[in-house]
This record gives sequence, structure tokens and C-alpha cells, in this order.
Amino acid sequence: MKYFARIQAGQDAPQALEALFAVAAKENNAAEFRYDIEAAYAAAPESMLLAAWHCRFAQTAAGAGERSPVNWTMAIPLSLLTGLVLWWLSGKQFVFHDVPDRNEPYLLLLITPVIALLALAFFAVTRKQGYRVPAALGTALAAVTAYAMWLSVKDSSYRQIASAHIPLLAWAAAGVYLMGVRASARNRFAFLAKSIEVTVVTGVYALAAMAFAGITMQMFKTLGISLPESVNRLLMVGGAGLMPMIAVASVYDPATPPEAQDFRRGLSKMVTTLPRLMLVLTLVVLVVYIALIPANFMQPFRDRTALITYNVMLFAVFGLLVGATPVHTDDLSENYQAWLRRGIVAVAALVMLVAVYALAAVVFRTAQDRLTINRLTIIGWNVINIGVLGLLLYGQGKGGKDRWIESLHSTFSVASVAYVGWAACVTLATAWLF
Repeated sequence: MKYFARIQAGQDAPQALEALFAVAAKENNAAEFRYDIEAAYAAAPESMLLAAWHCRFAQTAAGAGERSPVNWTMAIPLSLLTGLVLWWLSGKQFVFHDVPDRNEPYLLLLITPVIALLALAFFAVTRKQGYRVPAALGTALAAVTAYAMWLSVKDSSYRQIASAHIPLLAWAAAGVYLMGVRASARNRFAFLAKSIEVTVVTGVYALAAMAFAGITMQMFKTLGISLPESVNRLLMVGGAGLMPMIAVASVYDPATPPEAQDFRRGLSKMVTTLPRLMLVLTLVVLVVYIALIPANFMQPFRDRTALITYNVMLFAVFGLLVGATPVHTDDLSENYQAWLRRGIVAVAALVMLVAVYALAAVVFRTAQDRLTINRLTIIGWNVINIGVLGLLLYGQGKGGKDRWIESLHSTFSVASVAYVGWAACVTLATAWLF
């Protein structure tokens, strides 16, 4: 509630609230200003000035209707360009040759930066707010990607690390442009939630494109015609490559701040409903798993695969918690909110136990052997995840049920900054430590 205190202080000063609203609009936080106005009005319904602002925003919302028209004149050419670039980069000439019998494609590192750079172009043209910021962010992302490619040519261990962290930096570049550097916790959380929706939509569209490509190739095969390898790649990789930009254009309105995006209709509703249902199953699995740990306590201390599984699980649960958390306080009934909060807290507490267990295992393995780039990376992620889960539980205990959603938004906002920071550190610095 960034503006709440100043709104309360100026609830009898029309010029002060107009000036504050102008500042919020300039900072791309008009939606948060509106949220704080509504909170202040609910606390002081007798204020004529706050009532006027309430009616003003209600009238604006009624006239706003649907989202801004999708800029298909830019989205379609850029989607075609994305598909062609990814198809070209999938050629056999663009592979790493440092590991015998395992030619890994350049796309391991390049796929998300390519998509992010073209998405930045789409956002910049659609928003019409200048090109200096997106150009700077795109240049920085391109430089980091080139640096990672340079180090990856002869170092397969670093390449594995970079291919897992470059996507985070590509996502961060788009987020910084859409939110600004000083985004509010609500804006950051809304961007996280919308990113999950875009990812799901991209996956659905890409699967449909690949199914179409497979059917097309099979139809030609029934005629005894074998399509050239380059054409097969064009259908598969190029076809799937069309979809990220189409998904972004379909789901995200670049002209609207993240917190003002539509989260109440269509796929947005499904993307939030499914994680809430999965909370119950996740809770059951975690209870059973933790109960079985004593009988197999030393397994992750000896098995590297178990540690990788734990870290994948931590990120999956983080995504589950983000997806289950409401963006707006009025999305759910009070009874539903109470049970949802209990489920989120219970899952976070159990996952924190598993995270501490995993950290103990990787520290033990490091002490028995040596510190490697993979172990340092895993230790860093475990420490961050334990810190985020601890912050989540502390916030829920301190804030209570009245501010639980706001507390979760704040926690996930901090987590997004920590995740991007560690991804940048791992990508840029760790290769020189080993």
C-alpha cells in the first residue's frame, strides 16, 4: 500500500490527491493508487473527497470495458521472425562440439534471449513510450548472452549452468521494461502471475503447432514423400517458434500495468484454479514423503540425482505458490481465503523442511569432496529458497489473516529480485571461480 498513508493525510486536500495521482501515473502505478484509494475510502466512507475518487474510478472502470486492441500488425510479423530465427539456429552447424558424441545446439542458450529481444520490440512499439529503455535492456541481455556463449564453447559444465539461468535474465529484462526498476510488490507479483499464464499459453500453442507439424509430415509420408530435414525443422521448430509472440500478444496488454491486467477471465481463471487444487495433493505428498525420510535418511547424501530432484521440486512448489496466490483481495470469499492461506502456509512449512534437508546433503557432499560450480549454484539456490520460505512464514505470522495476500505479494516480490540477482551472479561470475 504505497500511497495509502499519503492518501489518508490528504483526504481533505483535493490538490494534494491530484498531485499524488499524477506522480503515481508517471511511475506507472495508477492501478496501485486506485487500490489504495479504495482502501482509504473503505476506512473513511464519510470523506466526500474519497467518495468522489471512488466514483471517479468506478466510472472509469465501467467505461474501460475490454483490454486495448491487440497489436497484431506487429505481433504476427515478429512471431514469423521468431520462428524463422529459431529454425535457422536449429541447424546442424550451430552446435557445441566440445563433448564427443553429444552435439548440443546453440538454442540451449539462445532460445529465450531471442524471444525476449523480439518481445521487447513488440512492447516498445505497442506502448509508444520511447525506445531508449528497451534498447538498453536488449543490448544488456544480448551482451550477457554473448558472454555466456563465449564461455560455453569449451566448458560444458558452465553451459549447463548458463542454459538454466539465462531464461531468468531474459524474463527479467522484459519485466524491468514493463514494470520499471522501482516496481511495487503488487506489480511484481502481478507480473509473476501473468508470466506463468503466458508460459502455459505458449506451451499449449506450441504443442498444437508440433502436432500439426507431425500430422503434416505423416501425410506426406503416406504418399511416399520424405520431406527434407530442413523442412521438417521448419515445421517443428519454426512452427513452435511462432507461438511465444502469439501467446504474449494474446494474454498480455503492454499498455496496462501488470496489476491492472485481466486475471478474472478465460485461461487466467484456470491458471489460478489449478494450482489451488494442486495444493491439496502437494500437501499430501509432502506429508508422506517427510514421514519416509528417516527410513532413507542418507540417500540424498550419497545420490547426486536426488539433490537435483529436490531443487527442481523447490522451483515447482514456488511456481505453485505464486499461481495459487490471488492478485486481488476481492477475488475469493473470506472462507475460501482462510482455507487457501492455511494450505499455502502448510505447504511452505513442509517444503522448508525438505529444503533444509537438501541443503544439509549438498553441504555434506561438498565437505567430503570439494566445491564445484554445480554445488555452489545449488547451495545458493537452496539458501535463497529457504530464506524466501522463512520470509513467507514470518510474514504470515506477523501480518495475520487481514493482510495475508499483501504479505505474500511482498514475499514473492523479494524472491523475484533475489532469483534474478543470483542468476546474474551465477552466469557472470562463477565461471571465473573454478
